[in-house]
Amino acid sequence: MNRVLKIALLLSLILLISATAFGQKRELVDKIAAVVGDQIILVSELDFQLQMFLMQMENPDLTPVQADSLRDIILQQMVTDKLLLVEAQKDTSIHINEEQVEEALQEKIEELKSRFPTEAEFEAQMRLEGLNLRELKAKFRREVRNQLIRDRYVSRFLSKVNVTSVEVRDFYEQYKDSLPTQPEAIKLSHILLTVEASGATVDTARMKAEEVKKLLDEGGDFTSLAQLYSEDKGTAASGGDLGYFERGTLFKEFEDQVFNLEPGEISEPFKTHLGYHIVKLEDKLPERVHARHILFLTEPSEADEQRVEHLADSLHQVLVESKAEFTEMVKIYSDDEDTKKQGGELGWFAINKLTPEFKTALEGLQVGDISEPTKSNYGYHLLKILDRQDSRPMSLEKDWDRLKEFAKREKSDAVLQEWLEEAKQNYYVDIRLDEN
Repeated sequence: MNRVLKIALLLSLILLISATAFGQKRELVDKIAAVVGDQIILVSELDFQLQMFLMQMENPDLTPVQADSLRDIILQQMVTDKLLLVEAQKDTSIHINEEQVEEALQEKIEELKSRFPTEAEFEAQMRLEGLNLRELKAKFRREVRNQLIRDRYVSRFLSKVNVTSVEVRDFYEQYKDSLPTQPEAIKLSHILLTVEASGATVDTARMKAEEVKKLLDEGGDFTSLAQLYSEDKGTAASGGDLGYFERGTLFKEFEDQVFNLEPGEISEPFKTHLGYHIVKLEDKLPERVHARHILFLTEPSEADEQRVEHLADSLHQVLVESKAEFTEMVKIYSDDEDTKKQGGELGWFAINKLTPEFKTALEGLQVGDISEPTKSNYGYHLLKILDRQDSRPMSLEKDWDRLKEFAKREKSDAVLQEWLEEAKQNYYVDIRLDEN
């Protein structure tokens, strides 16, 4: 694979952070690192991304020459992302819904958290950057959406790329001495039980919102009531102040309400995936708005958690003692819609890549065994081991599908790189980094 596309895989998380801490502290005068069409990439954006990438390295001590080289690679990737986004936005058939954005956003946050030994250290680092989790997600949201659009476009563009049997064999012969060893792996299926707020919890949040709206209708001060009642820890102290933001910064169902208000207007209580909101619009400009909100969360209660945990324990007992058919229980109970039709099958995982919780739950189990209920950020899992394989070298006989994927990826990289070179001829691309 070419160098830029390889490094892109490593930078997939870091390049989402282009509008976080530095975005709040940027000076009025900034230098331009590159121009792509009618869009610019600022030196401050590039420097922050380089800083964030170095933070993820085990040994970030680079020579000035190495640092400059890495900086150039990151800038080239940023230019590539801009080109892809401009082309992708021309395709009116590409639609990304809010659920997809929210799911991808949560995955990115969890991935970022995993880079730190503990959640406390993650939160401490955010504080150093002048951020809280809500602000971090708000900053990520637009870039996550753009990444999904780019990915969808590239996927469609490369879907026409195919490799022949001859190309797969040629790839294997060329790279067989450097192909990765197949790690010890395990094939899993699962039943996922998500923890959701009960109807009573949702009703309580709605009634709280309605009571506060009555106080507002009677002349209550929005800022004071937000400080007193809002359950958004990130904004309550500031009277629910969300600052100025553009469309695409927050989630759609929230923005749809806010952008329909006029300055000084207060919304009726409305529900999002977070809970019930009351919003006051402070200011409205052509491109952005300034708003405050009061939030009443609809988070699962301790009773909701205990209810799902008890169900997971009961299902485990039934599966182990009565030998009930696992796939049938998946159809009835699993909340994972993506795997439900496949009997809960998750596929193969390298043992050394499993989460600590899954590793612990599967320790000592054999093929066909079912784990004790295991909690993750998604809910409670009952894991079943479908198969195992020992570590071994890759071969054409056993790994044809994976080798075919490797060969296709290499060919796709070449096709994409050729397309990018042509795109650079069709758009104005000016790298100005050396001028600064």
